Amino acid sequence: MENGNELKTINFNGEEYDIADLTPRAVESLNVLFKGQQNLNNLAIDVKLAQASISSLSLDLEAILKEDKIKPNVKIEQE
Repeated sequence: MENGNELKTINFNGEEYDIADLTPRAVESLNVLFKGQQNLNNLAIDVKLAQASISSLSLDLEAILKEDKIKPNVKIEQE
């Protein structure tokens, strides 16, 4: 729906198509395409949320190591 009116055309690959002209097979394929795009968008959001969580958890661990005075191992380089 668009502004209370039914969608009458779609634009696909730069071409405009009348919805009424689409076969059931084309409508099904279009619906799968839209659903796939929605799923991809949701996955992108999930990735952003996971990245934010990892960043926050990393900062938490950094603070814990500092507060608990846990020192890193000393690196000994051999020649």
